[in-house]
Order: sequence, then C-alpha cells, then structure tokens
Amino acid sequence: MLYFKKIALKYRIMNDIINIISLTLDSLNKQKKIANPTNFETEFYKQLQKTDLILEETEEIKEIVSKLSTTEKKQLTSDITTFRELSLILSQRVSNQTIREFLKDFSYFISSSIDKTMKEDIDKVCLDIAKNPETLMDSEVLRELRKLTDRRINNDKKLFKEKTSDVKKLIGFLGEYINKFLVNHTSTYSDISKLKEEIYSLELSESSLKDLEQIKSDLISSIDKFETSLVKTEKNIIKNQLECNNLYEQIEELQHNLDKAEEEKSIDFLTNVLTRRAYAVEIERLENEFKIYDSNYALVFYDIDHFKEINDMHGHDCGDSVLSTFAQILKNLTRTGDIIARYGGEEFISIVNYKNKMEIKNYLRRVKNIISNNRFVYNDIKINVKFSAGVAYRKNYNSYEETIKKADELLYTAKSKGRNKIIIDNGEEV
Repeated sequence: MLYFKKIALKYRIMNDIINIISLTLDSLNKQKKIANPTNFETEFYKQLQKTDLILEETEEIKEIVSKLSTTEKKQLTSDITTFRELSLILSQRVSNQTIREFLKDFSYFISSSIDKTMKEDIDKVCLDIAKNPETLMDSEVLRELRKLTDRRINNDKKLFKEKTSDVKKLIGFLGEYINKFLVNHTSTYSDISKLKEEIYSLELSESSLKDLEQIKSDLISSIDKFETSLVKTEKNIIKNQLECNNLYEQIEELQHNLDKAEEEKSIDFLTNVLTRRAYAVEIERLENEFKIYDSNYALVFYDIDHFKEINDMHGHDCGDSVLSTFAQILKNLTRTGDIIARYGGEEFISIVNYKNKMEIKNYLRRVKNIISNNRFVYNDIKINVKFSAGVAYRKNYNSYEETIKKADELLYTAKSKGRNKIIIDNGEEV
C-alpha cells in the first residue's frame, strides 16, 4: 500500500511541474519574450511561487540567500531569486588571498613612524583577519580597526606636542643664557646657579625622557664648566667658540662618513644592487610576510655564461662593465617590492612576487630577450652575453633554504645542458 502511495505522489508532482512549465511558456509568450534558459528560469520560479509545490532547488536558493551579507541582499532584484542571479552576486566577492595581500600592506600603512608601541597590536589584528579573511567586513572588526586608527592618530598628536614643548623649553633656556652671557657679559655665579636650578626643575614628558634627558644633563654639565670659566677673558671665549664650531664640523663629517658606510654596506659598489648581506636582511622580512600573509614569490638564480673568458680575453675592466650592465638590466625589470642582489662573482639572485605563475614566465622571457638580442659594449668591444638560470617557486618547498638549494641545483643543470637556458622547478625551460 505504501508503495502505491509513493507512486501516486510522484505522479502528482510530475503533473504539477508539467503544469508550471506550461504556465511558464504561456506567460513568456504573452510577454513576447524568447524562451531562452535565462527567461525560462526566472519565469518558472515566479509561477512556482504561486503554487504550494516545494522543490529541492528552491530550498537551496533560500539557504544561500540567508547566508548573503546585508550589502549582497540589497543587490537582489526581486523576491524571486534564481541561481543565475546568485552566481552574479557571489562572483563579485573579493578572494581571501586578495584580502591577505591587502593586509600585508595595510599593517605598514597604519603603523606610526613616531609611536612604536602600537605595532604589536596592529600586527595582531591584521594576523587575526588574515587567518579568517571573511571577517574583514564584520562590524566588530571594522570598529576595532577604527579604534586602532583613532588611537594611533591621538598618540602621534600627543607625542608630537610633548616633544615640541620639551624642545622649546630647552632651547628657550639655552638661548636666553647664551644671549645674556655673550652679549651682555654680565652673568655672575649666582645667575648661573639660579639657571642651573631652573634646568634641574624642568619636568620633561615621559615620551621625551630618553630623547632629551641626556641633552638636559649635558646642558647642566656645560653650565658647570661655565661656572669655572667666568674669570677667563673674552679672547678665550671666542677661542672656545671656534673650537666648538670645528668640533661641530668634525661631527658633521663623521655623520656623513657613517651614512656613506651604511649605504656601501647595503649596496654593491660595482653593480649598484643589494649586497649579499643586505639581501639576507630582506629575505628575512619577505619570509615573515610569506608565513603571515600567504604571499607568493619565486627565487631566480642567475649566472653569466663563460664570464671567465670575458675577463681573460678583454680584461677585468671589461668584465666589471658586463657585470654592471647585466645588473642594471635586472634592476630595470624588477618591480617595487621585488629584490635583486649580487650573490657573489658573476652570480645574481632575484626575488619576484607574483599572483599567477604566468607573470614569472613573462618576466623570465623579457630578461632573456633583452640579454640575448643585444650586445654589451665596452669601448669599441661588442660582446654577446649569455646566462643560465634556475627558478624555484617558494610554495613548493617547506623552507627558504630548500627553495634556494633547488634553484641552485637547476642553475647547475642548465649549465651542464649547454648553458644559455632557464630551467623552472616544474621541468619547463625558457
């Protein structure tokens, strides 16, 4: 008996569906609309709403609609929702990887250059969102981001105001004293003692203690020396002033030399790209971004073919020119955020960020075309330069060390196969 009831129910449902199809076609005909899949689907669900028939598909649509965000629900054109309309709305969603890429830069943009105390809080919020990118537009998360932004702005304003006030205090005291001593030359021991007491009583803000407390101490120390030198003549004062000016110039020159030395430590003097030491610092930063934001990068190991022959045949100055030109070509093809460094001798290494692997292949083709189709010129000498390279995608390996080891192995393979080749870790050759 139960079996016959099931058959009867199926038969009734089939008749209902056939009836809805007929009504759908009649309605489209009256509206003078073509019965294509899009029009038929929309009209079919309209007719279905007029009946008490419940299909599995309509329940699925309701479930999907219930999970849409408030903004996405506003995009629905009517109460009659179709799979096609839902697919158009869902296709506009930003991918989780795109959100992670945004967060990688957002942490840098929102961090303050003055107040460093918030960096850890900002990184934590960005890391939490990176783990669950779909929470980015949650009202609670947006409120937290606004709070962080307001806090950073207020902290910067407060610190800037405090430091400005503290500097004004010290400069005001120092300027007033020097004017009185050098212009009027009427300072007495009691005047200096009083000034020293006033400087002692200066209350600097907590944010400036580290920066200005030493200046305050040095100022008091200088005043102590003034106390013992009041009996000296004006000639000695002028002499001391000249010595101070000379010392200032020496300090300026020393600072210049230190800045220059720091730059030379990071930039290779011959090729004007990063040194191996500076590259090690950059790769550490890039690895942190890779682990937190799930970013993509490829490591390319270059080696100029037969470079020793260039040196032997045309001299080391010519070889240096080839290295410099080769590095400049790589640098010109390297985008902001990518890295190019001299790894040693005629070996170079580049780190190239990408969203899809076709970008890497196009980059490699551009490098090879420019190097292969142009001759390097040194004085009147024209040289055809070739190179070999190994390429490894970071995502294919457990660590950076495994990645660079694979790129090095592929470079060796390219050389053993006759040079002038680029071999990628998926077996492709460029």
